[in-house]
Amino acid sequence: MTLESDNAIKAIAGMSAPQIILEWERVHGIPPPAIAPSLLARDLAHREQVEAADGIDKRLERRIRDLVVSTDSDSAVQASHRKALGHGTQLLREWGGQTHRVTVEAEGRYTYAGETWRSLSAIAYAITGARWSGPRFFGTRA
Repeated sequence: MTLESDNAIKAIAGMSAPQIILEWERVHGIPPPAIAPSLLARDLAHREQVEAADGIDKRLERRIRDLVVSTDSDSAVQASHRKALGHGTQLLREWGGQTHRVTVEAEGRYTYAGETWRSLSAIAYAITGARWSGPRFFGTRA
């Protein structure tokens, strides 16, 4: 980090909440989201650090771009998981002292406990009673 960016970050840290909001709006050219000014300040400081480093790492930039493309819609995400898993793949998850088995079916369906389901997230909810990312719950996505 350069001395100039270090000074800019210190200046951001010394701003009041209204000043942070105005600076965020100036930098981004749009009104800030309805989040705490401390988070807006972190974004501003991060931008300073990225600028001081002449941009983000190319590998990280590619990874971010891939994630954005893959999450354009829920159906695209589900389709990518089904393609990666393949028809007939069985997923096992230990929960509550019990092993739960899910089979990947054709056309975006899953079989669990003798029933057909539209999503892994719905199955995870049925198992745990809490809202989970199904792919994360079953370990198919980090």
